[in-house]
Amino acid sequence: MNWKFILRWVITFTVCLIIYDLTASFWMSLGILILLIVAENLIIDWIKKRKGARK
Repeated sequence: MNWKFILRWVITFTVCLIIYDLTASFWMSLGILILLIVAENLIIDWIKKRKGARK
């Protein structure tokens, strides 16, 4: 099994529930989650680029 994939989705689902509970609005929580996903991907790409520059 791909535990990294499963763990990532469990964390994402938990964050989704927390944001939805705090905002009480589906559309606002969806917008916040989209922003979080974009930020996460930018950070991951930046880290990979930094690792590539060190080699």
